[in-house]
Amino acid sequence: MIGIYNETDPLKFAALWGPVGAEALLAQLYPPTISLFFADFNVLKARQEALDFAKALNNFGVKTFFVRDEVAKNIKPIKMTLEQLITKLGENTRELILQDVARYGEEKAVALNHFLCLKFKFPLGNLIYARDQMNVLLDKMIISSMTKPIREDEVSIYESVYKNLDIEKIHLPKGETFEGGDAYIHNGYIYMGVGVRTTLEAAKYIFEKLNPKDLEFAIVADRNPHSRSAKEQMDFMHLDTFSNPIGDDQIAVCEEEARRRRVLFLKKVAGKTRVIDSGLSFLEHLEKKEKDIVIIPGEEQESFGCNFLAIDNKTLILPLNSNKKTNERLADCGKQLVFQCLFESTRGYGAAHCMTGQLFRG
Repeated sequence: MIGIYNETDPLKFAALWGPVGAEALLAQLYPPTISLFFADFNVLKARQEALDFAKALNNFGVKTFFVRDEVAKNIKPIKMTLEQLITKLGENTRELILQDVARYGEEKAVALNHFLCLKFKFPLGNLIYARDQMNVLLDKMIISSMTKPIREDEVSIYESVYKNLDIEKIHLPKGETFEGGDAYIHNGYIYMGVGVRTTLEAAKYIFEKLNPKDLEFAIVADRNPHSRSAKEQMDFMHLDTFSNPIGDDQIAVCEEEARRRRVLFLKKVAGKTRVIDSGLSFLEHLEKKEKDIVIIPGEEQESFGCNFLAIDNKTLILPLNSNKKTNERLADCGKQLVFQCLFESTRGYGAAHCMTGQLFRG
């Protein structure tokens, strides 16, 4: 079963990229403006973090699968030896590739690493963030169209794995972009971030395809995103980088960004989609709707304080235990906090929420 109607319903089924490999190591050879990585990180440690993260989800009853494993299972062999591949990719990839050999067998490991590291213009290191390539909203899957060149080719890889899932898939019109981190359903609203990664026309198209009956469709708009610095554009690239539901009528947000963003509603008027300005900032809107608003300090938002994963409306998996104020405030709201170390994984500019391709909550 696939479908998500509320971001804090119990998570039952999710896709993860899995044991990240040489693709993430080689992506770090490019400058941050291309790689989109926050800093260099230890991929061997990130690989173990990904495996441990899956086990933690499984311990909470979440069924998971690794997209990377599915790609390896279906990949066709190539005419290249293991040593030829390592020579091509660099000696520093050896240990990661040998771990893939142990996991998939030599033939599959060679073909997989060639595919992920050499087939496309850039090594696809950002595949680790499994939410961005799609988003399940209600009973439909929105297939993303990515803004940055290094991420464009990720979508087809995930889509090939999702092709047999029994769910209607929505593809965007050419020229419009949407990324999966820019939407969630909470407290009677479908919220969609519009800014540097998701366009207004994409949001309108998704609204028309979803045709929600019992939910409001609210755009959380950055009305001048391209005037911001490159760092600000990365810090607030998606809705889930500065806000995240934690329970019924409860949400966590970075106050500064929530004040900056404007809430616009999409509605059908005489058969046409209309944009209606609420006149409220995102924070002002939430103050009218929520019982509890947990304010994430700006410095802790920068260290992924908002990018936790709700297992249900009581339990949160946090990627770092160093965000002391955030953690205290979430605990004060009665949440069970589970610290799952994802330090190396966060260096690539994402955390627990970004790493989880949520498929079913219920």
